[in-house]
Amino acid sequence: MRVTKTVGAIAGGVIAAGAFALPAAAADVTQSRLDNPEAEAGNWIHHHKNYFGHRHMSITQIDRNNIGGLKLAFTVAVGGLQGAGRYAFARLEGTPIAEDGFLYYPNGWGELYKVDVTAGNAGQVVWLMDPATDKAFAADVACCGVNNRGAALWQDQVITTTLDNRLISTNKETGEITWEVALGDAAIAETITVAPLVMNDIAVVGVAGAEYGVRGHLDGVNLTNGEHIWRTYTAGGNDRDPNEIAKSTWLDDYNSWETGGGSIWQTGTWDKAVNLMYWGTGNPGPDWDPEYRPGDNLYTDSLLAMDPEEGMIHWYFQYTPNDPFDYDEIAEHPLIDLPDGRKLVTHASRNGFMYGFNRATGEFQYGIQYVNDVIWTEGIDQKTGLPTSYNPNTALQDYRNTAARRNGRIGIHCPRISGGKNWPPSATDPDRAVTFIPGIEGCQLTGAVHVNHPESKGGDVKPRDIWTGGNFGVTEADLAGPFSLEALGLAGQMGPLVESGSLSVVDLTNGETVNKIQVRYSNRAGMLSSAGGWIMTAYANGDITAYDANTLDVLWNFNAGSPIKATPMTYTAGGKQYVAILVGGNISGGNRSSWPELANIQDMHALYVFTL
Repeated sequence: MRVTKTVGAIAGGVIAAGAFALPAAAADVTQSRLDNPEAEAGNWIHHHKNYFGHRHMSITQIDRNNIGGLKLAFTVAVGGLQGAGRYAFARLEGTPIAEDGFLYYPNGWGELYKVDVTAGNAGQVVWLMDPATDKAFAADVACCGVNNRGAALWQDQVITTTLDNRLISTNKETGEITWEVALGDAAIAETITVAPLVMNDIAVVGVAGAEYGVRGHLDGVNLTNGEHIWRTYTAGGNDRDPNEIAKSTWLDDYNSWETGGGSIWQTGTWDKAVNLMYWGTGNPGPDWDPEYRPGDNLYTDSLLAMDPEEGMIHWYFQYTPNDPFDYDEIAEHPLIDLPDGRKLVTHASRNGFMYGFNRATGEFQYGIQYVNDVIWTEGIDQKTGLPTSYNPNTALQDYRNTAARRNGRIGIHCPRISGGKNWPPSATDPDRAVTFIPGIEGCQLTGAVHVNHPESKGGDVKPRDIWTGGNFGVTEADLAGPFSLEALGLAGQMGPLVESGSLSVVDLTNGETVNKIQVRYSNRAGMLSSAGGWIMTAYANGDITAYDANTLDVLWNFNAGSPIKATPMTYTAGGKQYVAILVGGNISGGNRSSWPELANIQDMHALYVFTL
């Protein structure tokens, strides 16, 4: 019999539980195992399945021909549903880690579960590690909900984060905390929601908080002892690099980079051969008042290629300089080895384009539109990768008159503020060299507000105050007079002001979309790909849906009855293949208005597991 164990961090140590039955000790998760995850294909030992970020399963017991027979095997209740501060409910956004019949996953508060799933028809919680997150303090500054996106394995430890900015190492067998280290400061609105990237005995994570005037950063920690070994800032650049140029791209006289954003939301990828990891960074702050922060604002909205040992930036690419749209590029950057020998890092961007780069040098390969409606630029320069609407000779980018301005000009967002794709991860089939993108379609309007300085610069904006410069009370009727679509030269070019979703298949050799379907709900859950010829995602209405990977025909559907914002994964136990997903999102007031049928949908927290 398994006995649930709760371990909580307290001042000066860890609360330990009494003796209880433990499973046989599993093998350490060595660097060799992490380098070769396909050697144990039935396990899921990385957040993204492998370092390349593929989220693709090579096991084919479940295939396109039999997936229609998938049945619910069991569920496991997950605690931590109750929110705090501004949020009535927490969310489940993590991807479970699977190793030899055991799953590891956190809830939104960073409470870590180890669950025995070897029985196949039930999941038994072995232990629960409670990090004693300061819920009210942390939740009141969390930008976008009470979230935690996953765990990592290293040696005999499980590595996780908390919303109040701790990186925690927990013993995999006992559930006892081995060490923890603080990497951010909730007092100034820093939070951590990202799953750690573990390589070479180093864990790398980053902070969020761009909507509060935080200066984003990535941090490296020595996993052997919890020692903080480096920090690289994502707004204003790496203070340790004497050749740094980023600060010179903030063209004001009050060092706006000090409060310039650049959040980290989604786990990076890593190419061991060139020893570079790839991280996407968030928007500059304040989001919708670029007049406060003239200039390109490096390294926000960027891809950073960095070494894990020192956190030095070896090359970078900025997608939307001086971003006035909140088109942060915090999502994953999958790697692909192409048949023609090219080795690329790719990205389905929030700004509506699919990008490819040489992952060793950063040489631009392509930038191709994948969403239905893009208005802010007429395209991407296929030599430089920069938007054709970008003007290098101005400090404020107009982007075809679509950027909101203090003078009352309305911001026209096509794609929407949430982007053509948000943080939920894509999935990549390395054999076909295609990626599957959970898309968001439609347009949105905003206004700009002239923000005041933070207190640190002599203003009245306090730490933990929302500081975005955005006005969301504008409507289509405000597109009038000098700010009408006709006056701006944009008549007939704006797409529908209604949010919906899509599912796109993109050829990674050239960035072209080869298949696409439209769906009712915008895709706020990520993708799973399988060598069995199917892909899977989930939706706000509780649908978990499998599609044919070639035709995008629906092969299977199950409704869990509650919103879903996590990503499905798959594993084997006892020689049998299972599919698992964490169910537990929430629906905003705006979403309930867009989709009236969801007005009364209820929130819950549970792990759902399916098999044939």
